[in-house]
Formats: sequence, C-alpha cells, structure tokens
Amino acid sequence: MDRCHAHDRLSAPLRAVLTLLAALAAPVACGAASPPPAPPPAPAPPPGAAVAPPGPGEWVTYTHDQKLAYMKAAVLGPEKALFVEYDATRYGEFACKTCHGYSAANGSFKMPNPDLPRVHGGREGFQALADKNPRALRFMQSVIVPETARLLGVKAFDMESHTGFSCYQCHVKAE
Repeated sequence: MDRCHAHDRLSAPLRAVLTLLAALAAPVACGAASPPPAPPPAPAPPPGAAVAPPGPGEWVTYTHDQKLAYMKAAVLGPEKALFVEYDATRYGEFACKTCHGYSAANGSFKMPNPDLPRVHGGREGFQALADKNPRALRFMQSVIVPETARLLGVKAFDMESHTGFSCYQCHVKAE
C-alpha cells in the first residue's frame, strides 16, 4: 500500500469525527438557543401578608434567595416588634444588620454573627450571664429563641437533649 492510500484510510475516521464535531458546534457558535434560564425566585409576599413558616426540615432546603425573601416578609417584622418591646431605645432602628452584622451589607447573611456578644456555655457561663443581665437572658431564652425557631420552622432548644435552635445559631460561643 502506498503512502497516500494509508493516509486516506487513517483520515476517514478522523474526518468523520471532525465533521460531527463541526455539526454539533455550529449551532452554539451561530447563536442557537441556549437552555432556558432558571425561573426567578418566587417574589416576596406583600408586606403584612401572612406567610406560613417552613415545615420541619424545609429551611435547610431553601435557596439563599428564598431565605432572603422569607426573612424580609415573615421574620424581620415580628423580630423587630419583640426587640423594640424589650428595649425601644436600643432596637428602634432594628434591621437585617441588627442580627446579621456586616454580613448583611455583603449579602451573605452568615450566622452565627461574630459581631454579637459571645456567649459562654455551660452552667457557669449561663450563671454568669444570669447574674450580670438576668433580664436579657430571660428575654433571649423565653422569647427570642423559641419565636425565632418557630419562624424558621425548626425545633427550639431543648435543655434535656441539648438539641434544637439555641443561642449559638446567632451568637458565637466564647472559648
């Protein structure tokens, strides 16, 4: 077999692959329709509209945009009312940054928030907090923790099992 014919036989499969690739690439290169964009997140309900809290386990499945819309529609108002009732002077300007700190400005809304006071754990830590500011501890434990857990559709902290939504979902634990 001469050199020209061997080259033709080796090139035929290569030509077929190249032709196929060119045919597949042509629609993309020529601006063919791309996959449809993902649907936009559901709009936030109008202010004041009743919004059901997420069901058990649903909060962790929400996208960032769903969480943001829900927090604005269903959490911010009730939480502000509770904090203002507790201390109107300190919490009169209650906003996302009150709980989320600097992460509200960058849009990440990360929690726990290192800008909030650190909370010492254990019996001694909570006793020290109770001695220093019993009203704040009582407010957080009996009002904020259970209400925030309810609004987020998660289990509130249980002292016996030490599970559920607790101080440490918002506050960093002091070492």
